[in-house]
Amino acid sequence: MEERLSRANQLREDEKYDESMREYTAALVDLVDTGDWQGLIHCLGGQTLIYKILAGKSNSPVYKGLMLSFAKETYEIAEQYKDELDGYILGIAYRVYGDALHTVGESEDALVQFQNALSITSADIPEKGMLKAHIGDIKYSLGEKEVAISLLSEAISDIKSGDQNSYNILVWETGALNKLANIYSKEGEMQKALTCVQEALAISKSRKLPIREKESQKLFDKISSGQTGS
Repeated sequence: MEERLSRANQLREDEKYDESMREYTAALVDLVDTGDWQGLIHCLGGQTLIYKILAGKSNSPVYKGLMLSFAKETYEIAEQYKDELDGYILGIAYRVYGDALHTVGESEDALVQFQNALSITSADIPEKGMLKAHIGDIKYSLGEKEVAISLLSEAISDIKSGDQNSYNILVWETGALNKLANIYSKEGEMQKALTCVQEALAISKSRKLPIREKESQKLFDKISSGQTGS
């Protein structure tokens, strides 16, 4: 099952969403009656991310609804079986739900989920940095600008402390850089914004992160033209 879920993850990162969903769905059918709550959380969380990506591409309420449904189910499984799960897996479930909530603008509830994830996870420093980056981004949406910038800067340092050959760490690093670039652009600090997004774009291109490269390129084009971040 671990290999199947890993394959589904890779297909998603390769932007083969149809194939990835088929893999996840087949895995889900096999997992439902097994009592493998950890596997279910990974499976549902992976599907949630596909629908988040697709919602970003089309802004479809259908994809947003599916994203929230899968994320909520991930969270509810974690809550129901929390005594059987370790802090790391619980943290993943809370993060998945928090990310979906933030995507649809429910930022206060999203913040609670990410703070719970950070407080309970047994993840190492780089992965905790990824959680801090999300918290910083949410803090900005709630009006806490200085706190947000400070948290994101700290998050990037934490993520960079990890193995720079790790795919996950590169994805987290570029994501945090894009978040910070977006905030700087909104605050009119365009040179700082450009510095962050150029670093994210360079990493994405050189390390072959296609989804992140598109995200970074779109943000770079906006900032270069003098527009504020989205």
